[in-house]
Amino acid sequence: MGANDIANNYFSIPLRRHQYDLPSYVNFLISSAVNFTMKLNDIGANRIGFFGIPPIGCCPSQRKHGSRECDTLQNQAAELFNSGIEKEIERLNAERNVHDSRFAYLDIYYNLLELIQQHDFYGFKEVTEGCCGSNVLNAAIFIQYHPACPNAYDYIFWDSFHCTEKAYNIVVDEIFQQNLHYLM
Repeated sequence: MGANDIANNYFSIPLRRHQYDLPSYVNFLISSAVNFTMKLNDIGANRIGFFGIPPIGCCPSQRKHGSRECDTLQNQAAELFNSGIEKEIERLNAERNVHDSRFAYLDIYYNLLELIQQHDFYGFKEVTEGCCGSNVLNAAIFIQYHPACPNAYDYIFWDSFHCTEKAYNIVVDEIFQQNLHYLM
């Protein structure tokens, strides 16, 4: 539950927008995620890290055509989800503390956003396009017709939605530094 549900199921396909306004849809996703997390806990998982949603409006596939600016509405949706799920994770920690369970909210949003905004500092040259598969339509179906870039280390995004190994390594290292105490 998360990024694909918001980017694809809500913003790309109009059916969900007719069923839910954005806050209601985000609450539906949060409720589903919490129920799934509780089921995992009930069957024995007692250390669960829950990644939030990244700034999906800054992914190459979701950026505005023409200007290539981040889509602020999609980023706001991600922030709304993340703040809601973080509160629910705190609630679960308070309620289920007796069972020696720990839940951690892992913030990918601000860690990846910092990477995008401070890309020069981290050694990235390209933040609006993916190393492969980014084109006018930004659709994965066209990847087979376009070669990968010569140096993936210059790119934050591998394709129109996923980060490169270098970007993930930086983000995950930071997330673990911030949250190691929750998971031990």
